[in-house]
This record gives sequence, structure tokens and C-alpha cells, in this order.
Amino acid sequence: MKRGDSYSVRYKYKDHSGKPCVEWDLIHKIPLPRDAPKVNIEERTIWDEKTMLAALNTIENPALHLAVHMSMILSLREGEILGLQPSDLDFDAADGRGTISVSNTMQRTNKDALEKLDPNQVYHTFPDRREGSKSSLILKKPKTKKSNRVLYMTKPLKEELQVWLEKLKQDEQNTSEKYSNCGQLFRLPIAPELLTKWYRLWRAEHPEFEQIVFHGLRHSSATYQLLQSEGDFKSVQGNTGHATASVLMDTYAHTQDKPRLELTEKIEANFYSQDLTPAAPQPRQNEKPAATKISGKEILEAIRLMDADERRELTRALFA
Repeated sequence: MKRGDSYSVRYKYKDHSGKPCVEWDLIHKIPLPRDAPKVNIEERTIWDEKTMLAALNTIENPALHLAVHMSMILSLREGEILGLQPSDLDFDAADGRGTISVSNTMQRTNKDALEKLDPNQVYHTFPDRREGSKSSLILKKPKTKKSNRVLYMTKPLKEELQVWLEKLKQDEQNTSEKYSNCGQLFRLPIAPELLTKWYRLWRAEHPEFEQIVFHGLRHSSATYQLLQSEGDFKSVQGNTGHATASVLMDTYAHTQDKPRLELTEKIEANFYSQDLTPAAPQPRQNEKPAATKISGKEILEAIRLMDADERRELTRALFA
């Protein structure tokens, strides 16, 4: 039965006599969707490390550059990036390497759904910027308990974050009316929809890169970390914030052409170069080697070639 075939769906559900339940009016609505779910092919695509770095180097928007950089290096979700606050940054931790504590996520939620949400899950609801808006921007607890995590900065990311904080101070002095100091690392109006818009505009300007959605950066980062760690799922799980390592394996362990190609090259180098020459039989342990037959003429010739000391040693051995 094809999911999109309404006739097949309509007549799948029958009573004990085999007659369709819809005709008997036993059911009024088919419990299956008539159309197949849409597949987002774009999200399946990921970048390798060279593409990630090349793409990052083309981004001129400082806010977008920082957000993309954090997603590439730390495997952060878009909402987690925007949920960060300056107090979550500790530049002196980990012997000066610097850490980022992830404990919030920002998202836009339909107001009807927000009313049904557990209020203990929501830290803050931001004021509406448009009158009559049907959705609200909220700061809430992250997706899972494992999503609460501490991440380590790279040196370039640490430097960029320090520059960004300095920029925030200047923006507050020069253009205080443009940005709302809501306590976030990314000041409003930088919300998920604006960050997505910036990313799409950048992507449209750079068709040389394979098209991926913003969340695809997280996929790419997780896959790159798995390769760099030689499959250390537990360590990578600590960075990505997945509930279990199995979820990480099922979701982000994408197969890339590069490691498969390298594996094929190793197989080619080793498989076809094997030495098929039969190995000489080795004497068994504690087994004396077979005696070698030497003619008398060969013995005499060997004695003639001996020096005086060797002849005396031979004489003692013969008459001992």
C-alpha cells in the first residue's frame, strides 16, 4: 500500500466481515496521513573540515561569523547559541583555555503552545516587538538534561568572543536604541529568525559551497569530531549534549567519502602486496636439526684453513 494512495488507505481498515469500516460508518476519519511526510534532503548534507573553514573565512557579518564559528567548533544548536549569556563565559577556566556553560536555549513558540508548556521550563518570555504577534520569544531549559554541559574554547574562538564582548560595550554607548540589552550574549533583535535570515543571505551569495541549513553545521561538527577522536563517542557526546551515545551514533555518525577512500587505499596497499611465497618450515621447539653430511675431503680442507688455536680446540674436542 502506498501512503499517498487515498483509495488504499480508505479501504485498509475493515470489520470482521471484510467490509470497509468507513462504509459502515464505524470510523469517520482515517487515522493515517494521506500524504507522505516531506523529506528535508538539505539537512542530510554536511561539510568536511576544509569546507567548514573555507566557508567561515568568507562570512563578514560579525554576529553571523561568531554564531557559525561556535556551531562548527562546539556543535551548538542555534537556540543554544542565542541562549548564551556573558556570564556563561569563563575565560580563565581550564588553566586559561576558557569554558562555555550551556544551560539555556532561545526559541520562538506559538502562544497557544506556550500556555500549555510547564512554566518551570521557561526562564523568561521576551516582550513582543510586534503588536498582535501570535508567537513569543522565550528563554527556556535546554532540550535534555545532557544538554546542560560545559564546553572548551579553542584559542581563535576565545579571541573572537573577547572581541565580541568589547563590541557589545561600544554598541551600548553608540547605538543603544538599536540593540536591547536583554542580558544575552547576542542582543535583541538578534533572534532565531534573524540569524536564519542572515545565514540564508550569506549562503545565496556563496553558491560555491554545497547548500546546507544552519543545523547542518552541527551535523558537520559532530561528524568531524568523531573522525578526529577516532570514534570516541562518549567524548563527542559530552560536546554535543545528546542523551546517549547511541543517539549520537544513529544521528550524526555520517559516512564521508574521505575516510572511506583512505580505507580503500589502505586495503589496496596491503591486500595486493602480500607475499605468497611459502614460508620455510621452522624446526619445532626442542627438536634437533637434521645432521648435515660432509665428505672427508671437505673436512680435511676445513682443517687446513684453521689457524693454530682452532686446531688445538678441535683436537681437545675429538679426544675429550
